[in-house]
Amino acid sequence: MNIKTAIVGLALTCFSTAAWAQEDAAADLLKDEGFEDIRIKIVADTVFASIENHSYRGTFRGAATAIKQMERSCPDAKQFELLLTEYKMPQLVVHALKREGIWDVRVDREMRMVQERLKDEKPKRKSTGKIDLTFYPMISFDNHYLDHLFDYNIRIAPTIGMNLWKGGRLTLQAIIPIVYRLTDRTSEQRYIQFGVNDIEQQIVSSKRWYVSAALGFFRYNRVGAQAKVEFHATRNLDFRINGGITGYQGFARVIKNRYFAAQYKITKLDQWNLLATADYYEPYTKLQFELQGGRWMFGDYGVRLDITRHFGEYAIGIYGALHEGKQKNVGFHFAIPMGGKRQKRNGFVRVRLPEYYSMEYYMENNSDFAFKSMGEKPITRPDEHYSAHLWEPAFVEEYVKRILNGTFK
Repeated sequence: MNIKTAIVGLALTCFSTAAWAQEDAAADLLKDEGFEDIRIKIVADTVFASIENHSYRGTFRGAATAIKQMERSCPDAKQFELLLTEYKMPQLVVHALKREGIWDVRVDREMRMVQERLKDEKPKRKSTGKIDLTFYPMISFDNHYLDHLFDYNIRIAPTIGMNLWKGGRLTLQAIIPIVYRLTDRTSEQRYIQFGVNDIEQQIVSSKRWYVSAALGFFRYNRVGAQAKVEFHATRNLDFRINGGITGYQGFARVIKNRYFAAQYKITKLDQWNLLATADYYEPYTKLQFELQGGRWMFGDYGVRLDITRHFGEYAIGIYGALHEGKQKNVGFHFAIPMGGKRQKRNGFVRVRLPEYYSMEYYMENNSDFAFKSMGEKPITRPDEHYSAHLWEPAFVEEYVKRILNGTFK
């Protein structure tokens, strides 16, 4: 009996030593790829891991690359359970199993089991405090004038982004005009402006719920607080409530001593907004339907329907809106890849281009839409559009599977 016990103990020790060696090897490969907040644990023939992707563009390339690297270092593993995080908060889990050379992939929000397996593992290559300096190009034009073709404005927005703590993100952004033609001599777009300068905190991110809040300066010269509560009703259907209160901040052009001058001012928080949203992703056609309604940022009431088609990392969509019962508006938007597929962060500070360039065009039915700034909602992230932060299970599942099986590059 003692001999058997000794043999079993020796076998377990050898197995544990081999598992630790494979875990270290896998972690080293993931670090080489630029992933951060890495946790790995091998249990029998299953590899449990979590990563924060600050290296590969989008929400699916990093996951596919991580699975490939873990397979290299753990050749005897049959299944991979990979937790994807953002700001150190869980977003999705990728279940990957290779059968006869073909990868079977499933993605969902059943994250608790992987979290439990990894709770005692210390993260390697932490993301806290590392800085991204991103230069966002901003191009706008306005073509509803009768005496000339259009006004235009080309600006650059250098932006500092940094993970503060679990769920916390600091953003500091300035918007600098480069060249413009603006008919309105009092337009704020002639001056350097504050863009998104806020602290955003993800509070809850679970199988059913997502809760976040932001405090600071937002796009369109708004200052205040915003919150979002999201309920994941089904795999492809989400319901959201966005709300908050804001005031105005910015440089206004005023007449001072018979000359034009820029004067900074900030008002009290006196404008509340509240929007309800239903968001459905149809995986076969890759169409995303988003219906929003409620009180928008500048006090107008209305509804808006967006239909967006996703082509891998490209997204293009159309929308229609009805505000105040009579003001109609239609338009289109798109997001296209801009930066490289991989922008590795080697040091403490990384200088880069954004992952995507996005733009929205709208055709106003009535000038009130522009003069009263209808249909606007606070933007709390510089890269807030239909391609970035797309944590849609069916979307991520399809493209992770295609990359692993070699049908998408």
